[in-house]
Amino acid sequence: MTINNVNEQAVSPWSDPQLAHVSGFRTAEDNLAYEITADEIRGKIPDDLCGIFLRNGPARNELAGKPFGHWFDGDGCVHTFRIENGGVKYRSSFVKTPKYVEETRAQAVKFRSYGHNAPGGFLKNLHMPANAANTSIIHHGGKLLTLFEGGLPWRMDLDTLATLGPETFDGALKKMDTFSAHGKLHPRTGDYFNFGMGMGARPKINLYKISPQGSMVARSALPIDQMAFCHDNAMTENYLVFMVMPVNFTNPLKVLFARDTIDNNMEFQPEHGMKVYVVSLSDFSLVRTLEVDPFMFAHSSNCWEEGDELVIDVVAMSAQDGEIGTRFSRNLFSQPRPATGQLTRFRMNIKTGQINREVLPSGIPSEFPQWDWRLTGSPTRYTYTAGICENETPGFYNAVQRVDCQAGEASVYDCGPGRYTSEPIFVPRNAEAVEGDGYLLFVVYDAGSELSELMILDASNMADEIASVPLRNHVPHGFHCGFTPL
Repeated sequence: MTINNVNEQAVSPWSDPQLAHVSGFRTAEDNLAYEITADEIRGKIPDDLCGIFLRNGPARNELAGKPFGHWFDGDGCVHTFRIENGGVKYRSSFVKTPKYVEETRAQAVKFRSYGHNAPGGFLKNLHMPANAANTSIIHHGGKLLTLFEGGLPWRMDLDTLATLGPETFDGALKKMDTFSAHGKLHPRTGDYFNFGMGMGARPKINLYKISPQGSMVARSALPIDQMAFCHDNAMTENYLVFMVMPVNFTNPLKVLFARDTIDNNMEFQPEHGMKVYVVSLSDFSLVRTLEVDPFMFAHSSNCWEEGDELVIDVVAMSAQDGEIGTRFSRNLFSQPRPATGQLTRFRMNIKTGQINREVLPSGIPSEFPQWDWRLTGSPTRYTYTAGICENETPGFYNAVQRVDCQAGEASVYDCGPGRYTSEPIFVPRNAEAVEGDGYLLFVVYDAGSELSELMILDASNMADEIASVPLRNHVPHGFHCGFTPL
């Protein structure tokens, strides 16, 4: 393992090193737009890096001085970094969902969310959490979509970030449908596959296929044994893979009658077992159901086929990390370290049902795995993650790493004391570049200056800071990102 820290500038002592990051949760400014010129940038943006880096995440985590119940409740804000001609044009805007608009007008909580109920008792909390459009983002088929698995995607204008409204794909999505934060883009067909948990007489996973032109061309439903939390999935050349972990309500009636919040009622229930559903991409038929020893995870990495085996990498949590994951961020200003896990590889034989589990090399506890999207569904050597290294301020994600599964080693980039990040994304140097030859892009929040910057790192060595693009504002701690070429 190698650890590189090129941010050794003097940092003021922190009164509580575990909480140095909390100022990064404060509310973002709305409707910002400005340019960062080449002479303002530390280093130089490569001539072959041209595109729009996209970020989404909760950016209003309190209202009228009162914190929301959970980080997942925060209103989504999109940040775009248009990279071209050696400079960057930055823009940000909240997604103007009904939740955001009505609560802004009232300056009070009006809707149920994951970590808090709406005032007014049972009748005001009949619905599931309000759509905060705060989790992920994708630009596909000419549409910029913000994703929140508890509801419909919300569309924004890529150039102006004006909110255009919920995206239904010409009515193919219904009002009560959900559309997950973790769809998968098939690199060889250009199709985008997504899913959403469905309620009814029997629990199900709704399956969606979106064409390269942005139209829904197929829809189906996969019945499952029990309603459970399913945040992510994986995709090979021919299959979708759903590892449905047993996280569910301990007492649904308490949630239904607003006697409890959703997050407080969710629990890992390993006694119920854990199943893996393998679904054909061609017609959404169920190919095989497998059983795996229960564990908790939020995100999967790449997945591919090797003969009769499916190889899938996920960030598996320990029991302690899983508890943090389900309870994370009830109080943003006095929270424990966020959930992390260990990159773990599963080999699943869809003929025999045999499953083997292997822990992959890692330098730090991790989350938010990423890979070269050109190779989705094909074998990959490198995985990139955010994580926590033990520098002076280890209370939040403060590092990124590259895991080299072929060499069996990990390289870690320490952002520096009081500097925090989230999901990195890999951008190849050009269309013909080999895997690993390119750039890592990620946002860093500096708690000393209370400002953020876009970092561009050489992905091949994890040591060279190619460029740092300073912002005039902060980007609150967020979840997921994306990139679209120009």
